[in-house]
Amino acid sequence: MFKLLTLSCLVVTACATNAPSGIATSDVTCPPDSTLTYANFGEIFVADNCLSCHPSKARPDLSQLSVIQNNPQSLIKVAVTGTSMPKGTSMAIGDRELLGEWLACGAP
Repeated sequence: MFKLLTLSCLVVTACATNAPSGIATSDVTCPPDSTLTYANFGEIFVADNCLSCHPSKARPDLSQLSVIQNNPQSLIKVAVTGTSMPKGTSMAIGDRELLGEWLACGAP
């Protein structure tokens, strides 16, 4: 019984830490006219929202564009369709949508 209760608490805690943002996975797309690039969006966004916790020595290392480009679905899950990132702060839905667009386009 104790194991079942412990497992239930872990599942509830895990689900609660990544509450839905209100953006559906199906809404995260790359529009053909997207102009978002690393230079005009990604670099600034990551510096402002991610690098305080994910610098070069942390996992995942979001200081490298290649890491971001190789893990777009993970980042979409925690920071676009979910709200567990950035930790300890809230992010406007519009910023989450732009991040999703940039990631869906391959984080160019």
